[in-house]
Amino acid sequence: MKIDKPDLERLATIDIRPDIGNIFDLNGLSAVITGGGSGLGEALALGLAAFGARIVLLDRDQAALQRVRNRLRERFGQGDGLELDVTDWPAVLTARDRILENWGPVDILVNSAGINIRKKALDLSPEEFKKVLEVDLSGTFQLCKAFGEHMVGRGRGSIINLASVNAMTAMEKQSGYAASKAGVRQLTAILALEWSRCGVRVNALAPCPFNTPLVAEFVNTPGWYESLVPKIPMGRFGEPWELVGPAVFLASRASAFVTGQTLIVDGGWTII
Repeated sequence: MKIDKPDLERLATIDIRPDIGNIFDLNGLSAVITGGGSGLGEALALGLAAFGARIVLLDRDQAALQRVRNRLRERFGQGDGLELDVTDWPAVLTARDRILENWGPVDILVNSAGINIRKKALDLSPEEFKKVLEVDLSGTFQLCKAFGEHMVGRGRGSIINLASVNAMTAMEKQSGYAASKAGVRQLTAILALEWSRCGVRVNALAPCPFNTPLVAEFVNTPGWYESLVPKIPMGRFGEPWELVGPAVFLASRASAFVTGQTLIVDGGWTII
């Protein structure tokens, strides 16, 4: 590999881009978001749209897709969606091709689709374990592969995968989910390594529990909420909007020299 040394005269002067004040701007970029029909995927769709990105949602729930698409159109005047099961490889390729044909090149991919089956390992069936990995890890790989091929061909793109603090911490009833999210974290690093010289950056976000409809299903479970909040130094779950800033950072020119990283957004959970 030929390595060109930087010009010494240029090194003698510290300078920044003339448009440095706009490095978080996503205007003119398009973003595909899996799991965009609810939860953190919905929050990221609305958040990236607020910074100018044109949004295409992917979700297996048609009603959820329609609801979020309507929110995007009412608020930002744009937003589309396609029904997709991320575990169906032929369907992933079909969705990618349809998006490229109907909406043009994709600049940003956010892999937010995921499931969790909360059971202790001895109660979790092999089929349930495989199901979680199939959606959370294999599904993420399939979307990365499909759109990564497109981005590598263009010589640009940013992929953001949703990992979790479960990739780095151990909690009961999380064997399948934690294994899948740890896999997502390492997959992110490998893809970043392979595609970095092709102009494609791959990073991940690792949130702790956030206040979403999914959390609402468990808040009244005896001891569940009370057992988790003390693990978070900030003393609360995250709010969905608090993941938008980190996502915009990774999607935009603001993180132009950042790849292969897992950005932890956990209120301090993993520092303890």
